[in-house]
Amino acid sequence: MSRNQFRRNAPSERSLAMDDVDSDEAGYPGNDAQSKASSKTRRRKSTKRSSSVHKSDEMDDNFTASYFSLCVTGQIVSATFPLGPDKEFIFCRYELVAGPDWQLASGAQHGLTQMSTNKSGHFNDKIVFNMPIEVTYKSTSPFGWPQILISVFGQNGSNAETLLGYAHAHLPVFGSQRESDQSSVLNEVPILMPRCQSMLADVTSWLLRRQPELKDPKVLLDNLQSKGLCMESYGTLELQLHTIMRGARKLGYHWHA
Repeated sequence: MSRNQFRRNAPSERSLAMDDVDSDEAGYPGNDAQSKASSKTRRRKSTKRSSSVHKSDEMDDNFTASYFSLCVTGQIVSATFPLGPDKEFIFCRYELVAGPDWQLASGAQHGLTQMSTNKSGHFNDKIVFNMPIEVTYKSTSPFGWPQILISVFGQNGSNAETLLGYAHAHLPVFGSQRESDQSSVLNEVPILMPRCQSMLADVTSWLLRRQPELKDPKVLLDNLQSKGLCMESYGTLELQLHTIMRGARKLGYHWHA
């Protein structure tokens, strides 16, 4: 065997010394406890890091909102006809209409009030409904803000229903007033009755004893589509609505009353 091969195969003095030291340290009775303690500390650090990462993810989920919610509560209070209603009993049908970015989270989108009358009082007294409304919407954009569309019908003694008009209004953006100032919360919207655009249609409506109706009342919610309609104010409808909004500031919408 040559001298170079012997140098390659023979272990060095430094490696032999390190092996001796490791074997000596492994033989000490206190080294096992130290290794166990070091493994425990490493596990604790890893668990702390994972918990801190998990908490940071939860905080990010809480602070980054993807939509804002709009909760509306209130009621359809009453209807007033200055010259008195043409029918004995009055009732309303309402529908909530919103844009494509809005989703109804809870509540009824359609509703029907009870029949009410003012026969016991004066002919132009208020016809009280007190129909409760409670809905919650969620959206990512204020475009297509929800509106309420109300159709007012009348019924005579022969149970024949006749349209008396339509009323519509946007849901409020801000909250309501205090309980001591409830009079300012009432929102009066006009009741609009469609009229015939020709003399022949007017005569036909009088002979049939039926008022003209819109094929799709939702055209009243769009100014461009409702342009050119012949409508007549027939009375007023009182609404009382309260609004609670949440999460709008996180999306960058800062509205102030």
